[in-house]
Amino acid sequence: MATRKPKKTSDHFIKALNPRDADTKYLGDEPFFPLQPDSELRGVALARGFTWYNRFYGKKDAKELLAQYCEHHERPNDAKILRKVDEKEFIMTFSWLARMTMRGLELTEHEEARLENEISRLLKVVNKPEVVEKEVEEKVSNRPNVQEIMKEKARDAAGELEAIFDEFITDGKVTQKTVDLVAKFNVLPQHIPLIVEIWKRKHDEFSEVVSGDDEQLTEAYNYLGKVRLRNTLKFIEQVLGDLNSYISIKKANKAPRKKKAVPIEKVVAKLKYLKEFKDPVNKLDLISIHPTKLHGASEAWVYDTSKRKLHHYIADEYSKTFTVKGNTILGFDTNKSEIKTLRKPGEQIKEVMGSKPAARKFFDNIKAVGAKPNGRFNENMIILKAF
Repeated sequence: MATRKPKKTSDHFIKALNPRDADTKYLGDEPFFPLQPDSELRGVALARGFTWYNRFYGKKDAKELLAQYCEHHERPNDAKILRKVDEKEFIMTFSWLARMTMRGLELTEHEEARLENEISRLLKVVNKPEVVEKEVEEKVSNRPNVQEIMKEKARDAAGELEAIFDEFITDGKVTQKTVDLVAKFNVLPQHIPLIVEIWKRKHDEFSEVVSGDDEQLTEAYNYLGKVRLRNTLKFIEQVLGDLNSYISIKKANKAPRKKKAVPIEKVVAKLKYLKEFKDPVNKLDLISIHPTKLHGASEAWVYDTSKRKLHHYIADEYSKTFTVKGNTILGFDTNKSEIKTLRKPGEQIKEVMGSKPAARKFFDNIKAVGAKPNGRFNENMIILKAF
């Protein structure tokens, strides 16, 4: 949603944004601070403000609003440079914070310092070679880059974590866990270091404050008090630990990569079998079914033409169906599967070519010593039927 340039309604306040969205009925108008919220309610007020802007505005708007903030504070050159920065570089929380100051919110020294640090960072970004190159080339692909989309999610999550940090500084507690927040944005493990880098800088900064090595830093954060400073450092360490835990959780829950399905024709390609068999003496004229029908079947009849042996295969309870591997059939029940020699193959094979129950009954009644099959095939075997 695009934002228009602001108009001053007084020396301090800016005219409210008016998003054309039905949800304003539930979330209300743009946050306005004619009076400052109590210290106890400040965190809630900021959180509500961030929620409002996040609902109606995005990265493009965040970029424009921060530029407007600079213009409002008579920094037109900074505003001009910010408008050249890629919108992906903006952490929206800072833009929303800047906007709220234009609507009457007074920042703490800490918040003001962090906002200025963010603006300084963005002003330096525009001088990077890749940014200048973009301006010269003006070549932008219309095709979305998946990696960039996922990086942007990481940046958005980083912005939300900034809001949580502000909440902790103000209230001494937070309402949302780090892992839950990052998971909400589905940040990829490889992009977590982008967020970790930000929090490591915080850790270094607050470590110096707590140790008292840097007089200027200590003076800047003096308003927090020693106890809150130590708790803030512990909170930062907890967030860093949670971010590392998130990486471990995501890797542990990563679904195993699915193997590419091998075509059935390729699976059964090495299976030896006899395609046709004619025996005028026994009045046999047999044509084998294709081995692909054997793969995945639960019952099969195979005739060895050289030994006059009929093989009856039944799948076991565990496998449920046969699989073919090389020149062997696997997954058959060694107790229920059986081989019997046929005395009159011309007559007997006709009996097994009928229904499954009839074939089984006939096979059971054959008076011959049964043997256990090993599953191996040869070039003399005709695959009669497979169910």
